[in-house]
Amino acid sequence: MAHNDDVRRVLAACTECESVYAARQWPDGETRIIGQGGCSCGSTEFDVVDDSGDPESDPRTG
Repeated sequence: MAHNDDVRRVLAACTECESVYAARQWPDGETRIIGQGGCSCGSTEFDVVDDSGDPESDPRTG
């Protein structure tokens, strides 16, 4: 079992409809959205959203 320090909070987009959810990503790469078993469209596959180039994603500038 992963320790809380090993689990990252991320944004995850549904691979079917591209809806975005708050999610947790485990060290093994598994990503699960928070508070739901899957997307509202029925999909359970998600890709982590890369917001590293977005200045608003930097907590130091917010």
